[in-house]
Amino acid sequence: MCGICCALFRGQKPGKLDFSCSRLKNRGPDASSQAAVDIDPQTHLVLTGHVLHMRGCLTPQPATDKAGNFLQWNGEIFGGLQVGPNENDTALLLSKLSEKSDVEHILGTLSSVQGPWAFIYWQEKTKKLWFGRDFFGRRSLCWHLPQSSTDPFLLTSVRQNTEELVEVPSIGIYSVTLTQTDCLHITVYSWSEAVWPGTMDLVTSDNLHLGLVGGIDGNVQFCLHSDLHLAKCIPPLNRSLPDIDTCKVMTESPNSVISNLLQDAQFNSCVDHLIEILLQSVTLRVFNQVIWAQTKRLDSELNASPHNSTQQTVETSSVADQIQPQAQRDLSHDQNLEQPGDGVITGQSKVAILFSGGVDSAVITALVDKCLPSHESVDLINVAFERNVQQKNRKPDEEEKWNVPDRQTGLLALQELNPERKWNFVMVNISIAELQRQRSEHIRHLVYPLETVLDDSIGCAVWFAARGEGILGNGDHAGKPYKSSSKVILCGMGADEQFAGYSRHRGKFEELGWQGLIDEVEMEVQRISARNLGRDDRIITDHGKEARFPFLDENVVSYLQTLPVHIKADLRYPRGLGEKILLRACAVKLGLIKSALFPKRAIQFGSRIAKTENNKEKASEKCSRLADPT
Repeated sequence: MCGICCALFRGQKPGKLDFSCSRLKNRGPDASSQAAVDIDPQTHLVLTGHVLHMRGCLTPQPATDKAGNFLQWNGEIFGGLQVGPNENDTALLLSKLSEKSDVEHILGTLSSVQGPWAFIYWQEKTKKLWFGRDFFGRRSLCWHLPQSSTDPFLLTSVRQNTEELVEVPSIGIYSVTLTQTDCLHITVYSWSEAVWPGTMDLVTSDNLHLGLVGGIDGNVQFCLHSDLHLAKCIPPLNRSLPDIDTCKVMTESPNSVISNLLQDAQFNSCVDHLIEILLQSVTLRVFNQVIWAQTKRLDSELNASPHNSTQQTVETSSVADQIQPQAQRDLSHDQNLEQPGDGVITGQSKVAILFSGGVDSAVITALVDKCLPSHESVDLINVAFERNVQQKNRKPDEEEKWNVPDRQTGLLALQELNPERKWNFVMVNISIAELQRQRSEHIRHLVYPLETVLDDSIGCAVWFAARGEGILGNGDHAGKPYKSSSKVILCGMGADEQFAGYSRHRGKFEELGWQGLIDEVEMEVQRISARNLGRDDRIITDHGKEARFPFLDENVVSYLQTLPVHIKADLRYPRGLGEKILLRACAVKLGLIKSALFPKRAIQFGSRIAKTENNKEKASEKCSRLADPT
């Protein structure tokens, strides 16, 4: 994971460039480097990278080789290419890309990568600049397209100064070819059968320019390659219609509905298989970090005996098998805490989870418990924004101020988790004054180029949650200030799109029946890349931490795409049961009986940030609070 930036200049060679913006450096606190390439007397390339060290040997970026190629890699290889336990995936990918210079090799290599990525690659032999984002857009990459011959072409993870940016569309990868003209030529190699997010229109040569830049005429010419494509990483959605009507089914016992469904052999098999592949996904995302390699070396030195009462046998990929450490002997829970002189407890957990207590985060948490050695603690991050509680004749107490829906469900879900595990329930309590200060000074620059009320609410909530500073809500140190130091944050993004968790899914079902629901789910999955993951990457990585999304693992999505929609969601049943019914059944099997039936509640409502400043705004409106001050 890192902050990457690339600037391509035409004309006079630029002086020393200042790419020291803190927003880029925050993303990569472990190493910083810059490289310059004089392509010809009139064309100059500057690449800057800031690295968050997650795997293998620390590899500064841009990484380079003897042939003069440069790679900037903001991503993780979780499959497709074999990465050893002590290998760095940036160095491995650069070596792989450099094996050949033909286009087919570049496309084939990147098509094979499973995991989130955004990249910039200078190919010295062909004098081409390659860049792009993964199919789901899980990592941020924005561009500034030149408006004149002297205006630079810019690629960056996050806004640095006042430049105007747009998120690079995840319709494929791009190649900049340098010509003798002033106009920049960019060839697009789309995903097979690529569509524009939101419209479901196929990407074609006729709509390419309009789709990429809108109605703006810049100094760029785009060309869609008609024959060469990236191989699509997921199959098409199963669009089979169920042989059941759409009449509402009322029930006084939601638990009995799920119990009865689990008696059906086909449905039960789907539940078991989903748990299995989700566990593989979670395992990859928990153990692919350099701290585990250090732990494994320490275990070897201590000759610790391998035992773990909560570990369950599961066939995970070879990458996870190679890096999963042996468990140490079960020491005191307080080994996972450090208490410096300022009174703030610094956690030592290797993984944190954005934890509302809803079914998405609860299932992830239960699966982390299955794969993690028993002595390891886990940080459960739960965010709340100050409630304006009106009470006659008295001021509300502290607990009332932060008693938001997500706090309530989070504490209830905590009670269902493995009692032998050390869970750190971190209550992140944010006052209106702190929200306004951090948004004005910092967060709005990370949300950019997105600008809606919804982007503001979710962006701010996730930023404070990812910071991980709060009050411990459980255990021997309850009530004391706490700071999570985990570099990995597991997030439940992607579940709502695939399991029909949004209210608009129910609206389509009520209006157009099963066909309407199928169409909506298909569109939701196709447009994930254009929704919010780039924003969430900019927000979370600002803290020198990495967001990982188990529900968007390629194997998980591929399996869910093959299932009929009515297996994943049955909206004949009421809210809190019908949506995500397959995932709720997984939760029941994992022992999360209460969490399985909590209704879907978006973070902006569950944390109550949406109620702090303006109750009358619409989510899609442009948010004035994100605007640059005039």
